Amino acid sequence: MKEFGLTPEETRIMFSYQYHLVQADIDNESNKEKKAIKREWLRKWKASTELFLNSQIKASSPPKSSLDIITDFDLLINLVKSSLITPGNQLTRYLILLEVTLFQPYYPLGDSRDEAFKDVKIADEERLNRKLRCFALNLDIDPNCVKRFKSNYKEAIEGIKGGVNPWFFAAIGAVLLGVVAIFATPLIAGLLAPILAPGLSGAAAVSAVLAALGGGAIAAGGFGMAGGMAVIVAGGSILGASAGVSVGALFGQSPDAALTQAAKLEVVMKEIIFIQKDIRKAQEIIKQQRIAIRSLEDKLDELLLNKDKNQKEIENLKKAIEYLKKALERNQGLI
Repeated sequence: MKEFGLTPEETRIMFSYQYHLVQADIDNESNKEKKAIKREWLRKWKASTELFLNSQIKASSPPKSSLDIITDFDLLINLVKSSLITPGNQLTRYLILLEVTLFQPYYPLGDSRDEAFKDVKIADEERLNRKLRCFALNLDIDPNCVKRFKSNYKEAIEGIKGGVNPWFFAAIGAVLLGVVAIFATPLIAGLLAPILAPGLSGAAAVSAVLAALGGGAIAAGGFGMAGGMAVIVAGGSILGASAGVSVGALFGQSPDAALTQAAKLEVVMKEIIFIQKDIRKAQEIIKQQRIAIRSLEDKLDELLLNKDKNQKEIENLKKAIEYLKKALERNQGLI
């Protein structure tokens, strides 16, 4: 399902929209102290994200140009018009808008200043929603998608999880489940850092990985990597066979990673079926979901050979498979 992967330039565009979304929130912030903290976070996030983006192209042959964040909004719009507004590119634009819509800034970036960002919140959700609607128009997408994405994502999370306790979303601080909180465990960071940030080490690698994860690089399958939704519809390795990082290893550490990506896939499925009316593509996704689940069940069988050693991983993977089976059932019900 290569349609779920983004090219380097498309991933850069996704991050650039996120940059401008945070900048809009900073402009809306009336508290001078909070505004300064938000500016610091955005500066750090931009630097870390650019470390991630450019670490991906250093080893490419022939070498590509810089993939820095596009801070000039007019330049961003012109790039979108020239490279993304084509008849066969609608799903790519939907994926970019979905990730930007679900983006929650001010998460930890792995340095000593993280504590300062702990209680920082978006100043005005409604104004930010209007900004997102503007982004939708830029991407030649119905601006009503913004509200629909959020509503369908929340509904999918609740439905896949099988009914959520009232504290579930309150604990997160928003109706959107934080991606970084799910992926950024020490083990997962150790698995992903050499792949997401090749050539980087230490604090720079950690910061680049956190920025990439929080921005949705894994969820969108950036740089053609089989990440997030592509994993759920294709199985196999999460970042390519050579990486040796299996989906089972990721979900065995963080079953909620399966939950969030399955929920995003349901949002896209609804757009494909009800808006684009592409039943063939929806059926292919469902077929690949079945294959992915069988692949994870094979991984579970391997872990069960040593129950004592793999107890926690077994428990997590069982939960992830349960989420994916529920997600499959819900997607089948859409057709």
